[in-house]
Amino acid sequence: MKAFLALHLCMGLVEKAEIEDYWAEFWPTYTPGFGKVMSRNRFEIILSFLHFTNNSEYVGRGQPGHDRLFKVRPVIELIIPLFSAVYGPLKELSLDEMTIAFKGKSTLKQYNPKKPDKYGYKVYVLSEASSGYVLQWSMYTGQNANADADLGATHLIVRQLMAQYTGKGHEVYMDSYYISPAIANELAHNDTGMCGTVNCKRRGMPRCLRQTELPLRKGDDPVFMRNGKLLACAWHDTKRLTMLSSLHGNSCVRKRIRSKQSDTGFREINRPVCVDRYNTSMGGVDTSDQRMKTYLFPHRSRKWYNRIFNAILSISVVNSHIIYSKCAPGPHKPLKAFVQDIITALLEGYSKRESKKPGRPSVEGGEMPQRLTERHWLRVADDRPDCVVCSDRTRSKGRRQTKYRCSQCGVGLCAVPCNERYHTLKNYKLCHLDT
Repeated sequence: MKAFLALHLCMGLVEKAEIEDYWAEFWPTYTPGFGKVMSRNRFEIILSFLHFTNNSEYVGRGQPGHDRLFKVRPVIELIIPLFSAVYGPLKELSLDEMTIAFKGKSTLKQYNPKKPDKYGYKVYVLSEASSGYVLQWSMYTGQNANADADLGATHLIVRQLMAQYTGKGHEVYMDSYYISPAIANELAHNDTGMCGTVNCKRRGMPRCLRQTELPLRKGDDPVFMRNGKLLACAWHDTKRLTMLSSLHGNSCVRKRIRSKQSDTGFREINRPVCVDRYNTSMGGVDTSDQRMKTYLFPHRSRKWYNRIFNAILSISVVNSHIIYSKCAPGPHKPLKAFVQDIITALLEGYSKRESKKPGRPSVEGGEMPQRLTERHWLRVADDRPDCVVCSDRTRSKGRRQTKYRCSQCGVGLCAVPCNERYHTLKNYKLCHLDT
């Protein structure tokens, strides 16, 4: 299984159209390493029988205790809690969703035309803002029938993902899909800061900040409103933007940005501090998603849970590389070299089990040596090696050099008759002085 996982990661480094192509012997794209580790049939058998749970324990749909992630639940419960157990994040956190691409048949599949992967599974992710380390991971499985009607679904998602980090002084950055005054107040009362874009029509937001009530144009000063610990900000630069924060005040920073309309190619703006901090700290989940999909297992599967397993495996590798970069001194290896080290470690001490070919002759109960069974060709040697058959340095004038080597065995051989003796006889040694 370690060898199987090693090849699984290798296929993320060497992307080919089909799994069979990794064992194909077409000379321009031949990759002999896969065949040396495991045969194609063996790999495909393991992949087809890859399973994570006992089907006899499945609870049918509509019955109490039904789990839509039953097929992959053991993997989630084993790996996801370790993310937060082995790593303490910095102050700034980022909460967003990522998409696990999948176009097969699944009731969990979502469609979002605004995403690069339009079809797939939606996953809510809490990550460290600076590095992208994934701390919490929760997959969308449909509406929760037991949810509180007074609280929105996104309110419960934020509460679930932030449960382990509230009351510790963290700052979380989110977009308008999650933010509302209710969740902002709840986090603020638990010593957790929050900042992000917000929909003006959310319950609790002041009506006077709506675009119909407060028209703003490009270049106008931002408008701030405060209620307790919460600060609302309306600002228009390239488009209208409304922010909600429990961290920042009504100050601005002077920024120099690019502009095609300006003669110098730049223009200066007064950007609210909450907007500036949001732009800096919001991309943690996107960073993790980008790095995860760089060396993701590239091949499709009809089994919906295989794609989830591949995503969790890739996130684990990226998280491991972040921990390595934080802990190891000196110059750090890039992610690709780190994955290669993981593959080497998984294959350490592993040797492929060779199957016996029918009809092969044997010697003294064992297999015939390779030099007696394979096809061999002579080539001109770069040096003048001793002939392994007729040369004997222990005897006076017994040394004999040749200008040929066997291309498969790598030993020096005279063309006639030593080449034939070496590849046909078990006891091939015969000094030229004895002939």
